[in-house]
Amino acid sequence: MTSAVLTQGFQWKRSSAISVTLALHGLALIAILAPPAYVAVERAAPAPVLAVTVKKEEPPPPPPPKDLEVVKFKPKAAVRPQPVPRPAPVQPVITQETTPMSTPAIDTPPEPGPVEAAPVEPALGVLAYRSRTTVPYPRESTRAKEEGTVILRVLVGVDGVPQEIEIARSSGYARLDRQAKNSVMKWRFEPGTRNGQPIAAYGLVPVAFKLTEL
Repeated sequence: MTSAVLTQGFQWKRSSAISVTLALHGLALIAILAPPAYVAVERAAPAPVLAVTVKKEEPPPPPPPKDLEVVKFKPKAAVRPQPVPRPAPVQPVITQETTPMSTPAIDTPPEPGPVEAAPVEPALGVLAYRSRTTVPYPRESTRAKEEGTVILRVLVGVDGVPQEIEIARSSGYARLDRQAKNSVMKWRFEPGTRNGQPIAAYGLVPVAFKLTEL
């Protein structure tokens, strides 16, 4: 019984020694494998930076402009057109013989005879009478109490006989105007004259219709 206890006590010491040995070996191994202690390493100072100033070169100023030469404009002299000479007219040659270049003779027109002078229009005036009759008053106009003055424009021939009669100014009534024209057509007048010769001329003839003169 005593030997068994001793045996167990001996084993306990032995296991303790082994444990210690193993622990020491583990510590040694850890010391070997552990990284080295931190050693502060001084950083190298940065290289000094040199400030370089770059000077910008300005371009040279442009040269001053040259004085412009003023050229005076000289108008060209007007060129007058030269007259173109006209060809001389070719007179046709009239011969009795017939040739390819001959032209028939042109009959000379007869000289105009005396032209009858156109009737002279008087600026203002009344024709002179040779003979005249009383103008009858239309009965219808008397009943209707129509009055007025008709001014007729009469063309008198060289013999004093009326050739044309127009109404220059109406009396306002057609019956009175018509009666005046019919009556004056039977009158005779003194013709107009030019250089002492009778000519056909126009004249104004007034015809008045008044109920008080009946």
